Amino acid sequence: MNIHNVHVNRAPLSGIVTHIDYKPGGYIPAFNKDSDVNERNHVVMKTASGTLELTQIAGVLTRRIVSYISEGTQIQRGERIGMIRFGSRVDVTMPEGYVFIVKRNDTVKAGRTIIAVKKDKFCK
Repeated sequence: MNIHNVHVNRAPLSGIVTHIDYKPGGYIPAFNKDSDVNERNHVVMKTASGTLELTQIAGVLTRRIVSYISEGTQIQRGERIGMIRFGSRVDVTMPEGYVFIVKRNDTVKAGRTIIAVKKDKFCK
């Protein structure tokens, strides 16, 4: 996401938040893979399809991750889970059995763009 994007993050699947691990850190540009030292919020969800993990990563201008959820929160697919101020990144690890349908440099619209589908639906 760049400075001109809306940085509201939404749940890719419905489920229950089982773990949140917030880590303060630095502010390297979020698109840089060396940004593992940046401020981040790692969220783990139990879904009907398995475990989903996502990590909100603050960028060079961001300096603030805002979470709308806590452990035990029941989330519906597409529901807002938080936001990151200005330039940032979100890494998503889908449960086994899903295939990503978005590609590098695709424009993704929060709550509208489907980022992954079950393999059996993709192969039909």
